Amino acid sequence: MARFRYRTRDSVGKQGTGEANAKDSDSIVKELQARGFTVLEIAEIEEKTTAPLASLGNKVRLTLGMSHKDLMVFTRQLATTLNAGVPLLRILAVMRRRSRSKTLVALLEALSGDLQKGMRFSDALAVHKRIFNDTYVNMARVGEASGNLPEIMSRLALMIEKEVAIQRKVKSAAAYPVFVTIFTMALTYALLVFLMPMFTPIFQGVNLDIEKDYPLTNFLIKASDAAKDPTTMAALAGLGVFLFFMTKAVLRTETGAYTRDLMLFNAPMFSKLVEESAAARFARTFGLLLQSGVPLLQALNLVGNASGNRVITRCVEKVAREVSEGGKLSERLEQANVFPDLMIQMASIGEEAGSLPDMFDHVAAYYEEEVNATVSSITAVLEPAMMVMVGGLVCVFVLGLLLPILSLSTRVGGN
Repeated sequence: MARFRYRTRDSVGKQGTGEANAKDSDSIVKELQARGFTVLEIAEIEEKTTAPLASLGNKVRLTLGMSHKDLMVFTRQLATTLNAGVPLLRILAVMRRRSRSKTLVALLEALSGDLQKGMRFSDALAVHKRIFNDTYVNMARVGEASGNLPEIMSRLALMIEKEVAIQRKVKSAAAYPVFVTIFTMALTYALLVFLMPMFTPIFQGVNLDIEKDYPLTNFLIKASDAAKDPTTMAALAGLGVFLFFMTKAVLRTETGAYTRDLMLFNAPMFSKLVEESAAARFARTFGLLLQSGVPLLQALNLVGNASGNRVITRCVEKVAREVSEGGKLSERLEQANVFPDLMIQMASIGEEAGSLPDMFDHVAAYYEEEVNATVSSITAVLEPAMMVMVGGLVCVFVLGLLLPILSLSTRVGGN
């Protein structure tokens, strides 16, 4: 038996708190719901004996993070083997022997050591905050408390797989213009360094006023001289490196990261993709937490960072505060003014029908499909746009070289 502290809201919106003993949190939630209460938050009251165990785990905390792909593989393997009935320590030992990732091997060794010392699995995960976020740890804690860890890990694996799929779609939408832009810059440099010097002596050796009559050609000649000058190129390279590291430093700050996410959220063409991907990740994580028995308010507090966008994160934190004060979830989501209308409507229906977890699961599935469609439409628009950009570059060089040559041909023909 464990002791839990909970916070509830009755049918008229009045909030209350209390404590109770039970084998898991689900039994308390079901009992309170049967009495007509909405459970806003519930947490197990930790025993004092767990503190020394947590301090043991701190000694082996990993300083490196783990990619979403590695975390996805780890969670899926763990879920599959737990569902097969394999003991947790044996699972970690087998995974450690077969893993080729040094980070994953170190993580598995640390988790195995903590479990052998008597630490709970969720507490062992909580030690490595750079790898397992609060949502992951609390899901594992819910699974332990309910005795349903295999199913919880399966849901976590599915959630991470969906997140990785969305990230791949977003990256694929951005990869094409990035590649074409880099290619265009390399092509421009090659034309300036290798092509223009072949024609510059010809233009300078004839009686043509390049600077006055052919400003485009004159610009290309000066750009070619600058591209061949080591000092100029070194200065530009140094400036580029400085701006790169300055940008990274600014983005590490909360203000810089928020500004970047705000720009992405309002960026032309990409704003819809950012909104849909954030909505899909938020709905998937929130629905999963609710399905696993996490109380509404606690789920909102955990799901804030799941959207991957700090603009939405701040709005979710505000929604959580307002819901804790007695507001309806759907109304607060609508007032946040960052969530799609469909999500708000489904949340309202879910509140009335008492099926919020299922509704958010449907919302997540819908917007995951919408992300695929949006990526396809963006790619369809970007491909001709990029071709026009490359064609425009070639056209500039052709005109810059061809116009003086045609003038020379005309003079020679006239003579």
